[in-house]
Amino acid sequence: MTDSFSRAALPQIVVLGTGGTIAGAATGDPSLPGYTAGVLGVDALLQSVPALGRLAQIHTEQVANLDSKDMTFAVWTQLAERVAYWLAQPQIQACVITHGTDTLEETAYFLRLVLDTDKPVILTAAMRPATALNADGPQNLLDAVRVAVHPAARGLGVVCVLHGVVHAARDVTKANTHAVEAFSSGERGPLGEVDGEALRLWRQPVPEAGAPFPLPAASEWPRVELLTNAAGSDSALVCCLISSTALQPRLGGLVVAGTGGGTVHRELEAALRWAEQQGVRVRVASRVGPVRGGADDGLNAVKLRVRLLLELAAQNQAER
Repeated sequence: MTDSFSRAALPQIVVLGTGGTIAGAATGDPSLPGYTAGVLGVDALLQSVPALGRLAQIHTEQVANLDSKDMTFAVWTQLAERVAYWLAQPQIQACVITHGTDTLEETAYFLRLVLDTDKPVILTAAMRPATALNADGPQNLLDAVRVAVHPAARGLGVVCVLHGVVHAARDVTKANTHAVEAFSSGERGPLGEVDGEALRLWRQPVPEAGAPFPLPAASEWPRVELLTNAAGSDSALVCCLISSTALQPRLGGLVVAGTGGGTVHRELEAALRWAEQQGVRVRVASRVGPVRGGADDGLNAVKLRVRLLLELAAQNQAER
């Protein structure tokens, strides 16, 4: 069997690069801390993992190359458009996205809410830059591609594959600032694991009510701010946000990371009721973790903000 025949028989996938630590490069001695995220292109990342060529025919595209703390709505819109474009090609079986760890959970949940496909979309990342002596990116990328081409991955929707673990977009969160195994799926636990070439799934993702949402144009994202309830919280920030003429677009929603099971200071609570009377949509999560029960069961504050952004964008679009 010739090599060209073997490659022609391989599944085709696309890998989209957005930057992050996985594409980072050390600013000095690679054995020491210190690096710049989003330096290497996606093609360079693939070249560091020769085994990928035995798993799939891989198409690549560099959508962005940034530190994910600097993620923007414009990049989100572009990324979703490119994922949808590639997955609409009949020969493309799946999409893998390289991303930074800081906002990985937000991007994953955003894509989960706007994409309408049963083809797998897998995000992966790294806690160490590509130039580190013990870089974790190559193995994570290999595992992500293994999931992408596995028949059991079809229908999972958007997942994150990190350090041998498969996380649902709704549940995954960054839970550690320095450990290699930095991600958790909380009380629900992960969907499964990658063990060598095997994919073991333990459960299916939770369905998302209302999805897929329309994809906002880059210039049509509403404004939803995130507040945290703490000792001494009062009404000042809410009043400033609503009365400010400098905010463009004007405030459309507020998400509060409350204390305990989603409680807020009585002064802040009164301000939130007033905000609702002004037409601002208010949702409350918990700074402790997901609150059980209700329509937002299992969503932390940043993901609740993603959902509210898309709900408001869809409402604005319908009203035009």
